Amino acid sequence: MTIAETMTQASNEELIEHILTRYHDTHREQLPELIQLSERVERVHGGHTACPAGLSAHLGQMAEELEAHMAKEEQILFPMITRGMVAMAGGPVSVMRHEHEDHGSALEELERLTNGLTLPDGACGSWQRLYQGLATFRDDLKAHIQTENDLLFSRIDGGN
Repeated sequence: MTIAETMTQASNEELIEHILTRYHDTHREQLPELIQLSERVERVHGGHTACPAGLSAHLGQMAEELEAHMAKEEQILFPMITRGMVAMAGGPVSVMRHEHEDHGSALEELERLTNGLTLPDGACGSWQRLYQGLATFRDDLKAHIQTENDLLFSRIDGGN
């Protein structure tokens, strides 16, 4: 059975625990390192035409927005769901879905800043690690949003 199949069968509590450990904890580890790497790349390669100027600031903004989003889920929405207050969770779910759209827009900007995560010829190790880390973060965030929207939230609002 795949992770997706397992999560489809999981209780709300099990699904929330998976989201917390697989995605929330992971993003909190990923972003500080990515911000540090992007600052280094921008500082060292600022004169290069392919340098992702503004990336560290964008990642910092993403980190702030994502942290605020995850805190709302952890402190308000997820406890509401685990306590069986599903009828009251519709409003918060609607807010989370809207914020997921904002995160999607932030990922589009990340793609623009990095030219689709395309490394220039001769990119240094830091630049390579940065783009590899960004690809992992991007894929994780997309999977995180999909897990919440398609599995957890659709149980609350019927997919609206």
